[in-house]
Amino acid sequence: MEKPSDERRRLIVEAGHLLILHPEGPAGGYPMVVPVDHVDDDLHWFLGSCAPLGRGASLIVESPIQHDARYSTSATIAACSAATFALRISPIWERVQQRAFVRISAHGLQVRVMRPSHGGGEPAAAGRSHAGSSALPEADPDREALHQLLDLSAGGIRFQSSKEYEADEEVVVHFELPGSECFVLPARVVRTPDMPANRVKNSVAVAFTGIDEATRSQLLRWVYREQVRRHRNETRYKAER
Repeated sequence: MEKPSDERRRLIVEAGHLLILHPEGPAGGYPMVVPVDHVDDDLHWFLGSCAPLGRGASLIVESPIQHDARYSTSATIAACSAATFALRISPIWERVQQRAFVRISAHGLQVRVMRPSHGGGEPAAAGRSHAGSSALPEADPDREALHQLLDLSAGGIRFQSSKEYEADEEVVVHFELPGSECFVLPARVVRTPDMPANRVKNSVAVAFTGIDEATRSQLLRWVYREQVRRHRNETRYKAER
């Protein structure tokens, strides 16, 4: 049965657009999170190698559209070298999820939430920092707290808290992901514990604001790699039972 027209659309993918390339579809293989370098003669060119894939190989392409959803389509590798590769991407994309970014459970990880000091200048610089970096924004010790992460995506996080946060409140979140850098990111509260739409008791959701594509790309890479790692561990566990 053909997909409804409201779930299928044409997307214009230009230079700088961030794409997720799945060598064997979303359920298998490590995805590549890459920005389009340039578009020439209907081919989308990327920097880097697509090995072990070669010319003629097919893959699934996903595109997160902020404030909309995630879309996917098919593509074929039209050219490749050690330094660049090009994709011929189908122009018709299908909506695969209402949410723009894949969300993954983050139980066991913590986040430090800071309310910037009044009169302390800019709330925070968008970006990330290594653990122990002096890039942490100035914050009042009475205006920061440590919370347990519930889940995260490249668009924001959700954490457990009975502490009062106001809708649209600006905060700075500081967290570390296994095998990745520490992130210090400005964010805005989009869901508080008392909101009717909040289905998880004592949870707060924040959306990242103003982060650059390099930071979002790193978050996306971690989420997809962790998703694949968990899927493989689950498959291995079931096979051993």
